[in-house]
Amino acid sequence: ELFDDDVFAAAKFTTLSKEGLLAGIELISTMHRPYGIMQREVAAATKTGVPVFKWCLWETIEKCTDRNCSQCPLWSDCRGRAKNAAGYLRIDDAIAQMRRSSRSGWEAEMLCIRPSLENVVFGEFDPTIHVKPVDYDPNLPLYRTLDFGFVNPFVCLWIQVDGNGAVRVIDEYLRSRATIDFHAGEIKSRTPCPEERVAATFCDPAGAAAGDITGTSVVRELRSLGITTRYRRSGIVEGIELIRRAIRSGDGRSSLLISPRCCRLIEAMQCYHYPDDGPAASGELPLKDGVHDHPIDALRYFFIGHQHPPKTTTRRY
Repeated sequence: ELFDDDVFAAAKFTTLSKEGLLAGIELISTMHRPYGIMQREVAAATKTGVPVFKWCLWETIEKCTDRNCSQCPLWSDCRGRAKNAAGYLRIDDAIAQMRRSSRSGWEAEMLCIRPSLENVVFGEFDPTIHVKPVDYDPNLPLYRTLDFGFVNPFVCLWIQVDGNGAVRVIDEYLRSRATIDFHAGEIKSRTPCPEERVAATFCDPAGAAAGDITGTSVVRELRSLGITTRYRRSGIVEGIELIRRAIRSGDGRSSLLISPRCCRLIEAMQCYHYPDDGPAASGELPLKDGVHDHPIDALRYFFIGHQHPPKTTTRRY
């Protein structure tokens, strides 16, 4: 987990089969962070069928034989499991480690419940609360929101807002190295209603700038292909706060639901983080890693645009 990325990548080429023994790589680490090397490797293993073995304190602690559970500091987590243990870690050592660590550190390092959320932007995002099956409802307005990219992914999210103000992300589209006309075709084909019924398509304000080579803008290209966009300039922090409010407002309520089919957005909500080190680590802006920032940017543009509807201007001619 704490490997340098380049060193870890190079280590993958060091295996050598010998004398009938097939070489391989075993990765053993606590998943300290929800966006680190271990997270990426476990996610890849899940997709490719590579075996993943998981264990925590209760697989390694020694058998408890003579302690009163009700008076044991480990009781709230143990619930008697150590009575059936057969490990090597002394109970007194486990108690000492718990007492000198934070709760989040204890849960990440020893209980392996979840990685530490210390540097995560949306620490209160919980898939058990915020990920639910939500489908297109023809009785609700439909919005789209775009983040432009070529090498980095082009993102489109389809969103509806119900009568209680709950934001429902019903679908996603991410694609790299494709032209705007290709994206436009995909967006139209995936939109579950006629184009004229789309309430608004929000986008990155930078898309209105003309390119040095083409002399035109992404916004203008999309308009020529039948997709009209809207945008509003804002700071990154402003959009992040609006997303946080939807995840959990001051009164504890949540107004954000994401469909399970939006797997890239769900991953981004869990992995979007602040820089771990370097000059940027002391700032307020999350890391632009080229992976998790783009779905979040698209979501930001929706919240900014939907919060500030366009002003109606009356002109006399």
